[in-house]
Amino acid sequence: MKTNSDRRDGIWLLVAAALLVAAACSAASTTGSASSLSVAPSSTPGITSIERTFIGLGEHPTVTVEAASPSWHAFKEFGIVSACCGIGFWDVGKVAQNPCHSIGNLVDPGPTVDDLVGALEAQSMRHATKPTDVTLGGYSGKYLEWSVPKHWVVTGDGDFKGCDVQDNGHRDFVSWLGNGGDGERWQQMAGQVDRLWVLDVNGQRLVVDANYAPGTTQAQRHEEDQIVHSLQFVPAA
Repeated sequence: MKTNSDRRDGIWLLVAAALLVAAACSAASTTGSASSLSVAPSSTPGITSIERTFIGLGEHPTVTVEAASPSWHAFKEFGIVSACCGIGFWDVGKVAQNPCHSIGNLVDPGPTVDDLVGALEAQSMRHATKPTDVTLGGYSGKYLEWSVPKHWVVTGDGDFKGCDVQDNGHRDFVSWLGNGGDGERWQQMAGQVDRLWVLDVNGQRLVVDANYAPGTTQAQRHEEDQIVHSLQFVPAA
């Protein structure tokens, strides 16, 4: 069961237009230990190499990204965050058909990249862009963007007016659940944008979710894009 303490434990601090808001996943991953992942200086001054894995039940590869320190830092074992933006690594399970009314409306999209992309495109109110072919970290897949309606009333810790009250007591705007129900991707604010890379990694479908808040500058978005494109999959031992 998801609780308010689960939500507080997963806070990301995001600042947009001088507004401090909170973002998080409502459940911690059980797929790996954060202590087994590394954060280390890169060969480039001012850059940190951060090793992460994917949230969702099951076995997952690890990845590294190169990010400016201290403005970017690790979030749990499956993400990195800055003052404006966040990048999360997901093994997506069920997808909400209606993100405001997800209770009873979560569906298994099927196992393939195209299956998930089709479900994301169909999610109401998100205005997803047309998917395009992409390669990231040496693996192929699809890329698309979607957003949260700009004028929604959002209060407190990501409570969207009129949306379903979840087990955690919050009115979540739900994008998807991690595989096996491990983790919930809920949106944090009106106008938030997510850039999604849906990849086939040796037959396993994995998602890189780079999101940013309203008011994020072009330079900040460019920096986030550079981090995403620095991604490398760590060879299995």
